[in-house]
Amino acid sequence: MDIKTILNETKCCDLIKGQVPITIDSTKSVEEGCKELVEHQFTSAPIIDKKTGKIVGMLDYRDLVAFILLVFSKDKDSQSHKIFLDYDRGAKIKYIVENGSKLSQEDENNKLSIHLLADLSTKNPTNTLLYTSPVSKAVEIFSNGIRRLLLVKEDGSLFGILSQSNVVKYLADLFPIQLPGQKNNDKKWELGEKPISLARPELNEVISIDRYSSVMDALRIMYNSAISSIAIVETMGTKKHLRGNISMTDIKEVIKNNKWRLLWYPVGNFFEEIRKMQEFDNNGIDKVPVYTVSTETSVIKVIQKLAVTKGHRIWVVTEGDNLKSVYSLTDFMKILKSELDKTE
Repeated sequence: MDIKTILNETKCCDLIKGQVPITIDSTKSVEEGCKELVEHQFTSAPIIDKKTGKIVGMLDYRDLVAFILLVFSKDKDSQSHKIFLDYDRGAKIKYIVENGSKLSQEDENNKLSIHLLADLSTKNPTNTLLYTSPVSKAVEIFSNGIRRLLLVKEDGSLFGILSQSNVVKYLADLFPIQLPGQKNNDKKWELGEKPISLARPELNEVISIDRYSSVMDALRIMYNSAISSIAIVETMGTKKHLRGNISMTDIKEVIKNNKWRLLWYPVGNFFEEIRKMQEFDNNGIDKVPVYTVSTETSVIKVIQKLAVTKGHRIWVVTEGDNLKSVYSLTDFMKILKSELDKTE
C-alpha cells in the first residue's frame, strides 16, 4: 500500500480516536480562558456560547499573541496597532486596548471576557470538515497553511479537532525508522526515504531574531510575518549560529505563572528561563530543547523527530549549528499534497 492510497482510504476521525476536545465558556475572563487552554495542553479550542450552544469562534495562541501586542505595547497610538486595522473590527480593538488594564483585576464582574479574543488574529480561520472525510481532504487544506480543522458530525455538532500534528503522528507510526535489513511490511513511501533536500529542494528563508532583542520584539515579528516560531541566533561574521527558538505557544509560561514582566526579557534569556521552568515541572526532563537536522536527513526521520518532540518545525543546520533553513509542518503537508497530485 502506497502513501496516496493510505491518505485516501484513512478517515480523519481515525486519527483522533479517544480525543475529548475541550470547549471554553464565552463568559469566562481572558485569564481563565487562557489558563484552560494551557492546563489542557491544547493549542486551540472552540469558544462556546453556553446559552445557544453555538461556536463563537476559535481561540489559539496566535490570538493570545495578538491580544498581548494590543494590550502591552508601550505606545498605544503608534504604528504598532496598524497591523490590526486592516479588518472591520475597529470597535472591538478599541475596547480591548482601552480596557486592557482590567486583565488582572480581582473583580469578577469587571474583567475582560475571553470571547473578545475569538479569532482575534484572523490568521488561522476556523475551518470545518466532516469527520468521516478521508485524510487526503485534510491534507489539501493543511497544505495551504491552515493548522487545525474542526471535525463535525452530520448534524453540525463537534466531533473533535484535527491538527497537522495528528497527521504527522499517524504517519510516523506507520513508517517507523527501519533498522538495517529490516523491512516495513507492505507499506511503501519512496519519497519518504529521500533526503529533505531532494523531497523539497527549495530552501525556506529563515526569519530570526538576535538573542538580545526582547520577547515582545519576537512576538511582533512572528505576528507580522505570519509564522509561529522564530530562531534565536547569535551573529558571528557572516554566519548566524542557532542558540534557541521561541514559538507563540511559549507564552503559556507567561500566562500560567502571571509573569508578564518576561515579555520584556531578552529573548535568549527567556528561552533559558522557560527551559528551567519546564525542566522543574517535568522532573528534570528538558521539554524545549532545540531540534535540528541536516539537509541529508530523510523525510521519514524528520517526521519521526517532529512526532516525538510534538514540534511544529525543525531547523536545518550545517556544521557548527550554522542556520540554513527551517522545515515546518506546513512544508510536510505540501510534500503530502504533491504525492496526492501525482498521476499513475
